Amino acid sequence: MAMSPSFIPVPDDMSPWTSSEPPRRDPIDDGEEVDAAIVGAGFTGLACARTLAELAPARRIVVIDAMRVGDGASGRNSGFVMDTGHWHASWPLERSRALTDLSRHGLGRLRALVDAHRIECDWYDGNRYHVAVNRRGRRALDRFRAGMRALGERFEEVGPDELAERLGTRHYREALRLDGGAFVEPYRLIRGVAAALPPSVRLIEGTPIARVDPGPPHTLTTADGRRIRARQLVLATNGFMGAWGVQRAGVLPFMTFAAVTEPLAAPPGRDPQWGAVPEERMGCTVRRTADGRILVRNGVALRSPPRLDRALVDRAAKSLRASLRRRFPELADAPFSHRWGGVIGATNNDGTVFGALGEQAWVCGAHNGVGMAMGTAMGDLLAREIVGQEHPLLGSARALPRPSWMPPQPLLGLGVRFYVGLLGLLAGAER
Repeated sequence: MAMSPSFIPVPDDMSPWTSSEPPRRDPIDDGEEVDAAIVGAGFTGLACARTLAELAPARRIVVIDAMRVGDGASGRNSGFVMDTGHWHASWPLERSRALTDLSRHGLGRLRALVDAHRIECDWYDGNRYHVAVNRRGRRALDRFRAGMRALGERFEEVGPDELAERLGTRHYREALRLDGGAFVEPYRLIRGVAAALPPSVRLIEGTPIARVDPGPPHTLTTADGRRIRARQLVLATNGFMGAWGVQRAGVLPFMTFAAVTEPLAAPPGRDPQWGAVPEERMGCTVRRTADGRILVRNGVALRSPPRLDRALVDRAAKSLRASLRRRFPELADAPFSHRWGGVIGATNNDGTVFGALGEQAWVCGAHNGVGMAMGTAMGDLLAREIVGQEHPLLGSARALPRPSWMPPQPLLGLGVRFYVGLLGLLAGAER
């Protein structure tokens, strides 16, 4: 049965990490044939294309995106390349260990590309603080601490006085500092990854796919009527996969929101770069960037279709301003240079989509807000799955839970709004 997206993502100019350059639209000959077509040029799609090209250099591979590379979630996130995310207390220990191993595999792949191709993206290793403010947040941090000990991870306990020196705020009551992961300027990273693709990979931007007729060969029809025939198909649209009818009842396209100040003459804190991650899920994520800005991120929204507009972002900005004020009263009136939002693929059970979509067709996505490292890892491993090359982590990727079912709209929207609102109230000062 043919697949047609129910909506096509539209870029905006709200994020500080985008470009006004026109998209790269390589010519497509109507009816041209390729070995593999990858829909979606985020971290997952680009990683899949790179590994396919490395393992089979003679293959003709095309990566197609409706927007410019970096205009979607891959270029407008908060810049955390996570190796250990939130602790899943209900998961078996081995599954949590596998998740960390997968994230570090993706992190290593990205770091190797940055080094090999000299990608200028303000890469900064480590210095991530998992923080807590109130009783609810401290309970969550206790679970995270126990999880890190169970995994044998090293961390530093940091009390409020020392934390105030390092971060320049007395808002947090306690924290654990971890060295893993990295901070980056995400747009320049994803653009650099795209520019470093092997010669056998052709990248086509600004070209929405309006219809896919499954094969093989699969026929992809662009919005302007041109057709590409591909022996193999990969759908790597992450939070937008539901628009294709894939995991519509399992993967939610949540919108999250962020704002960043202008570069500050005297940025708070002793550490030159740092990130604060709340263990309370509805808490506020905070960063001090390489150029001395303070970035705050909180709030989620669920819309169908997940289309951002300035009115929605302006409403979210009130909460972002309050978050900045609580942590840095001296910056209460510091102007935001940018306020923006982005779409993530989230699931009810932190499940992931990975595997076959049909004959000679595969799908990968739903990375639950940690897509730079996980998307890179899963895209790389999916390519190995496609060519039949085993890898020590392929079993871990296959064994991750799949998204659990959620009720259809409008019940889903009502339930999510109620649940998110309740969690926001319970989070209190963590927001």
